[in-house]
Amino acid sequence: MKIAFFGTGEFSSAILQWILDTQKYDVKLVVSQPDKPIWRKKIITATPVKELAVKYNLSVLQPEKLRNNTEFFKSLNDLDLDFIVVVAYGKIVPLEVLEAPKYGCINTHGSILPAYRWASPIQESVKNGDIETWLTIMYMSEWMDEWDILKIQKCDINEHDTSLDIFNKFIDFGPSLLTETLEWVLDGSIKWEKQDESQVSYCGKISKADAEIDFTQSAQETYNKKRSYTPWPGIFTTYKWKKLAIEVCHVDNSDIAFDDDFHIGDVVELEQHEKQKIWVLCWSGILILEEVKLEWKKSMDINSFVNGNKDFLEYNFLSE
Repeated sequence: MKIAFFGTGEFSSAILQWILDTQKYDVKLVVSQPDKPIWRKKIITATPVKELAVKYNLSVLQPEKLRNNTEFFKSLNDLDLDFIVVVAYGKIVPLEVLEAPKYGCINTHGSILPAYRWASPIQESVKNGDIETWLTIMYMSEWMDEWDILKIQKCDINEHDTSLDIFNKFIDFGPSLLTETLEWVLDGSIKWEKQDESQVSYCGKISKADAEIDFTQSAQETYNKKRSYTPWPGIFTTYKWKKLAIEVCHVDNSDIAFDDDFHIGDVVELEQHEKQKIWVLCWSGILILEEVKLEWKKSMDINSFVNGNKDFLEYNFLSE
């Protein structure tokens, strides 16, 4: 079976590794996003998928754009592909690419479609407090995430699971689900189904600005956001006009936020189980701070941070 693999990140790399380990597939080409500068030093870095492809001496292309890329289309058509497999590639795949393989383009998507179409389905599911999600294997069309479903498999979301945890769960079963689907499509033993357009919902790309905390939301919503945006971009607020990242926190759904002595956004030191806890009062419930990082400073536990910033205990995050 001759395939081209389109992917970029760690999840994509794990599925490509599985495909290579099975030794059933002839990976004719790997397509990944261009190398990019990362971190403060702006070091040009290859994607995880490219690194794996180079390790296995696979042919790699990293086009800046796919649409109207005649040379790239010719490269694909010359390979006489059975499938193109797309896993978290990060670019829209045009019709000319979709029509290149004999049996179509197969994509993986981290939701039960048509829920959470587009860019960040896993993060959206965790942020919304869902208790389960799904991995969908689907045909691709030129309309993003809108074509027929081939296979789905459920994945539980536990109350403290982060998006990274869900990605890792998908890595456990996703590769086998994908490769089994390819075999079933090839031998004609699989049936596909249309998506129910009445159930459509969408999710967009995540930006750093999305990570700012809104303490007028409930503590549970903020905690879910923290889970959702782990490992990136995390969540933050501002303290004395500097960014304060909340790196470790938990939630308490008690009603102290409605006490007349307190206001939404207040930082409060209270005793809980004979230990002092630093809490932030939200619209509903309390966010318990455990580890924070002030802009340009090192991460530290909350008690150490308070020792160096005594006025923090009199602070209100809605005051700036």
